[in-house]
Amino acid sequence: MGKDWLIKGGTIIDPSTGAQEVADLLVEGGRITGIAPSIAKEGIPVIEARGLWVVPGLIDIHVHFRDPGYEYKETIETGLAAAAAGGFTQVCCMANTLPVNDTGAITFYMVEKAKKVEGPLLHPVGAITKGQKGEGLAEIGDMVDQGAVAISDDGNPVMNSEVMRRAMEYASHFGIPVVDHCEDKNLSAGGSIHEGEVSARLGIKGIPAASEEVMVARDLCLARQTGTHIHIQHLSSRGSVELIKWAKELG
Repeated sequence: MGKDWLIKGGTIIDPSTGAQEVADLLVEGGRITGIAPSIAKEGIPVIEARGLWVVPGLIDIHVHFRDPGYEYKETIETGLAAAAAGGFTQVCCMANTLPVNDTGAITFYMVEKAKKVEGPLLHPVGAITKGQKGEGLAEIGDMVDQGAVAISDDGNPVMNSEVMRRAMEYASHFGIPVVDHCEDKNLSAGGSIHEGEVSARLGIKGIPAASEEVMVARDLCLARQTGTHIHIQHLSSRGSVELIKWAKELG
C-alpha cells in the first residue's frame, strides 16, 4: 500500500481524547491530514471501512521473533510482516534468541535487521541476566545504548533477590522498565497445573498460587526500594492482582 489513501465511513477511535465517531479519514504522504464526515479526494486508493474500526497502530509489548538462532520458527522479516497484517505498528521483542540477547552486539543485530524491513518498528527487550540463567547480570548499559527498551528474562524467574535488586537499580538508572516473570521455582518444581481439588483428584502435581505471589510481593518491594518501573507478566493468581493493587495504592 502506498502512502496516500482515503478511509471511508469507519468508526474512528482516538484513545488520546476519548473521541469515537463515524467519519472519513484522509492520509497523505503517510500522515493523517483530514478527518471529516465526508471527504472527497480523487486519484488515491479508497478503503471502504463501514462497520469497521479505524484505530491508531497497535503495540505488542511481548513478541517472540526467534532471530537470531531459531529462524525456522520465526524471523524478524516474517514476524514484522505478521505484525503489520494484524494492525500492529510497533513490537517489543523478547530476548529468548540464540545466542540470548544479553549483549549490545545482539541488540544491534536485531535493530539493524529490522531497519531493512518496511513496516512496523521493532524494539528489542534485552535479557536481565547472562543467558537468561538468573545469575550474572547481562550487559544492560550496552544493550540500552544499542536500542533495548526494557530488560526481561522472559519466562525465567530471577530467583536471586540480590541479582534482581541490582538489575532494577540499573534499569532505574537507564530509565527502562523490568518486564518480570514471577515464579518461585522451589514451589513450582515438577508442577503441571494449578494446585487444588482438580490436581488432587487427577493425581497430578500442582503449582500453588503462592509460587507466583511470593515473587510478586518480593519484586514489588524491590521496585519500591529502587524506584524502578516493573511490568509483571504472565499473571495467573487473584492474590497477585491484589498485591499489585496494594502496591499501586502505596504509590
